[in-house]
Amino acid sequence: MSRGQWKNTSHPGVRFRLHPTRKHGVQRDRYFAVRYYVDGQRVEEGVGWASEGWTAEKASLLRAELRKAVKTGEGARTLGEKREQAKAEREEEQARNMSLADYWRDHYAPSASRAKKAESFEKEESHFRLWLNPILGKVRMQDVGMGHWDDLVSALAKAGRSKRTQEYVTGTLRRVLKHAYHRRFIDEAPPSGKRVGVTGPGASNRRLRVIRPEEAEVILAELEQRDRNAWRVTRFTFLTGCRASEAFNLKWAQVDLGGGRLRFVETKNRDTRTLPITSALREIFDEISMGEPDERVFVKETGEPYKQAPYSFKAVVSSLGLNEGRSDRDKITWHSIRHSVATSLASRLNPRDLMEVMGWRTVQMAMRYVHGDDSAKLHALSGLERGLVQEKAKVLPFARPASGDSGE
Repeated sequence: MSRGQWKNTSHPGVRFRLHPTRKHGVQRDRYFAVRYYVDGQRVEEGVGWASEGWTAEKASLLRAELRKAVKTGEGARTLGEKREQAKAEREEEQARNMSLADYWRDHYAPSASRAKKAESFEKEESHFRLWLNPILGKVRMQDVGMGHWDDLVSALAKAGRSKRTQEYVTGTLRRVLKHAYHRRFIDEAPPSGKRVGVTGPGASNRRLRVIRPEEAEVILAELEQRDRNAWRVTRFTFLTGCRASEAFNLKWAQVDLGGGRLRFVETKNRDTRTLPITSALREIFDEISMGEPDERVFVKETGEPYKQAPYSFKAVVSSLGLNEGRSDRDKITWHSIRHSVATSLASRLNPRDLMEVMGWRTVQMAMRYVHGDDSAKLHALSGLERGLVQEKAKVLPFARPASGDSGE
């Protein structure tokens, strides 16, 4: 279509050109444009066709609005800015109507899968797939309220999930909503775990069971007969107290047999820590064929890496009847190994060394395992008493005059 000649209207700064063929009513269709100045430069922008509802008067009113914005600095100063503003408003409205499932798919999951460790995101994905999506997936993000939180916690409780599991699942929902809140998809931050009712008294999952030396011995002996691969990674954990993920993800590049050191790099708190290789640990490494630097040290008989506690470990604990009649928190699980190692080391290491071996950042974690020693207290207090008596003996000859001495 060839462009027609521009013609002025009776409204200043508004002109039009005719469509070469198309008519609007009895006249040829007109395309209106407005001209004005922005920062000292003349701007001309097309407004639209008469067939789209535009008139010279309407274009003039739009021009006046844009000129006012230029003068006051408030609002869109050009049609381009006005279109961007309208687009942003549409996107904001769409965001406010977005469901939890849509937000997870389009925003949270892509972001979290990049920022988080694979193991952490897999747990969140499991929480979403099993609980959040079936119960709240269709709810608008903006509408999620305390009633929905109550529905989620109630469903978890009815399914027999522990307080700790309830805390983990609701924690995932809280992180999704915080993600949306910080990006202004929703207006209010999510409630705390305390308000939801999943933290506080009764929510602790701290292990109570300490594996006794004789229990550890029988577990390892039975496991050695059943599954040598599982025995290696289990004994390694008993000898280091490391987290499950640290043992399962250990690679040969982290094992320095010549230097007698091993490093844990894929840790829960992302802090790398180093431990000495004891003679018992060296025996384990010596019976495994060393692989490439990026290969896992501990693998199943099939060559696959461990992603969770070996099935053989669970089977041995069950066959030995070690968990019969025990509550959930008092049963032996894989984490019980780490708990037992920490309990044992706490009686021999100071809190700082204990933190370094176990990979804890806060002294509060170490102090969970440090218990008072009554005999040590008695010895220390008795020492104070002896010390005071000795100090008194030194001071008295100078403080008290001898018998018959006037003191002058």
